[in-house]
Amino acid sequence: MNENKVSFITCYNDEVLYQECLKYIHALKVPEGLEIETLGIVGAESMATGYNKAMQSSDAKYKVYLHQDTFIMNKDFISDVLTLFQNNPQVGLLGMVGAIEIPTNAVWWDARDKVGRVYESHSGKMNLLSFGEVTTDHTVVAAIDGFIMITQYDISWREDLFNGWHFYDLSQSTEFVKAGFDVAVPKQNKPWCIHDCGIVNVSNGFNHFKNIFLEEYSRFLFPKVSILIPTCNRPYYLELALKSALAQTYPHTEVIISDDSEDDISQKVVEPYLEAYPHLKYYKNKKEKWLGNFQNLLELSSGKYIAFLADDDLFHPNKVEKMAFYLSQFEEVTLVTSHRQLIDENGRELHPIPATRKLFEEDTFIDGIELGNFVLSNCLNVIGEASTVIFRKNDLRERIGFYRGKNSIMGDISSWISLLSLGKAVYIAETLNYFRMHKEQIGQNPSKTLVPAIKDWLTLINDSREDGFLKDDIQYKKALTSYLKQSINYLELLYQSNDKVTIENFGLYDSFDFALRDLT
Repeated sequence: MNENKVSFITCYNDEVLYQECLKYIHALKVPEGLEIETLGIVGAESMATGYNKAMQSSDAKYKVYLHQDTFIMNKDFISDVLTLFQNNPQVGLLGMVGAIEIPTNAVWWDARDKVGRVYESHSGKMNLLSFGEVTTDHTVVAAIDGFIMITQYDISWREDLFNGWHFYDLSQSTEFVKAGFDVAVPKQNKPWCIHDCGIVNVSNGFNHFKNIFLEEYSRFLFPKVSILIPTCNRPYYLELALKSALAQTYPHTEVIISDDSEDDISQKVVEPYLEAYPHLKYYKNKKEKWLGNFQNLLELSSGKYIAFLADDDLFHPNKVEKMAFYLSQFEEVTLVTSHRQLIDENGRELHPIPATRKLFEEDTFIDGIELGNFVLSNCLNVIGEASTVIFRKNDLRERIGFYRGKNSIMGDISSWISLLSLGKAVYIAETLNYFRMHKEQIGQNPSKTLVPAIKDWLTLINDSREDGFLKDDIQYKKALTSYLKQSINYLELLYQSNDKVTIENFGLYDSFDFALRDLT
């Protein structure tokens, strides 16, 4: 390997553009004792194929892979690059712009934190594209844009996977990271390059190669998401829920089923899928049932992010990908939810109820206390049931369904309030969940759910004030008023049912008396 040689490598199909590119290369200052070469690959089957061919034919230690429409303006480019490489042997790959982390959708420019700068024309007009400032001689990133990629070590390009014109750059960035090297963007007081790309064509396989990239690298790059399915005696619905979990576009998941059923019907439904899907696991729950099954699943999980899926609900295929994006890019976000669509026992869409009406028309960040105050002051679960939310496992400070040491019939809301006390929420306007309403639900049994909920709402309202919710007396009294109104609605439903239950059995008079005294 010739340590005093720099090779400039370009795959091209436009002679005029390539000659312009060469003019800029030959105008660069070449430090004494160094030599440069230019290798042009015409008619390459793919970018990775062309780059591999050139890499293997050159003995230069330093290689600059650049597009035909990339023009290097920094006259000291060669000395600047070599100085950075020689001072930082751990840096294997340089680019002009890049993402600190690759987002879960694999579109690097969607990343929250990006650095670097370049003059470019992807909008049809030449503009300065400037991201975060590089304050030292370089900033380590996860991936760089492929208009120029500079190496001091040779690693083969993955032409076996990326036989087109997209995602070779993110692939090569990841290959360098996997090999133990840093990928970096140098400090540029002024942009070093022009990328005269014009409006970018993403119709020639962009999504195809994005999916290949995700399939190949997601387990290395992205957090595992545990999809947890508690089930009990609903084999038909369970299979539908399972199929929706297995159909997720986010490839780094585990799917765990914990079965409360006394028989083996649900197990027989799951068994054919176990061999086909290695990331699927089935357990017979031998511990505490119902809410305890949720906790059992949590303890069985190994993912960083948690997505519960009730056995009668459904996930949209993009649910995990879209929700995990926000958790991975925004550390301050502790809960991600979305619009949810009501469906009946046959999967037909139902009209929304107050709790399921769309909150926003576009994806929205919400302060956790603000969203919690809205839920509590209206006694309305607009966040969603257990199937709706994704959260970080480490952000859950108590057992699932508990809040400040107390469990609740409204376990989902209790956990959501706990998570909201720690950070922000994101509401995704797209429908990513389907919440099934049918007669078999425990929620349709008034004596088992409605009466306990009357007491639990009041407990939650009062306990939440210790975490900063409902600090304002007006908000607190609004919550108590909503609580009393909701209690009347619950009692009306209870008395319309055939359950022979009286409010005396549950000690509700004390709850009502407390709320009324605090209101006056």
